[in-house]
Amino acid sequence: MENKIKILVIGVLIAAITFGVIIVGIIVGGFSLFYFTVQEESGLKGNVMDISYDIVCTQGAAEKLTGMERLKVHGTVWNTGDNEVKNVTVTVIFTDATHDRVVKKTVVEGVDLLPDGAASVEFDAEYLREMTMPKTSVDETIQVNWIEDGQLKNFTKRLDGGTNNAKLQAEEEKKEVMRIAEE
Repeated sequence: MENKIKILVIGVLIAAITFGVIIVGIIVGGFSLFYFTVQEESGLKGNVMDISYDIVCTQGAAEKLTGMERLKVHGTVWNTGDNEVKNVTVTVIFTDATHDRVVKKTVVEGVDLLPDGAASVEFDAEYLREMTMPKTSVDETIQVNWIEDGQLKNFTKRLDGGTNNAKLQAEEEKKEVMRIAEE
């Protein structure tokens, strides 16, 4: 009987530790998944460039680097439009207001993307910084440049990978819903 209780207690402890690790990983990681589609209309009628993204941002403690925090952006970019997109350059911009730094990392350069999603390009960017207490988030921005009809075009989108910003955005959306409901 005593062995059964010990086994039960060990099982409960393992389950609690596993559950705790998962919850802490979600909170500390600040995991966000983004899927953006951008449509840029060119000067020619009916000619549309569709550049799509699938982006994941994570923020958490850096392994084997005590007192450091690692921010990662992993993404894929592809062309779902009708025309080939030439000379694509993707830059990830990390804006760290706490440490007063802006770091730009060009992760894709000079790539041509075939139409209808026939080809895609994956990229990774990483930023290391000293940990902050309390935890603060870093703003990530993706900038995509390409050539269309001989002209340089670009698109810039701020990625909301920080848990603090996500909470603020949810509160703002809730206020907007309440305001609409009152009308």
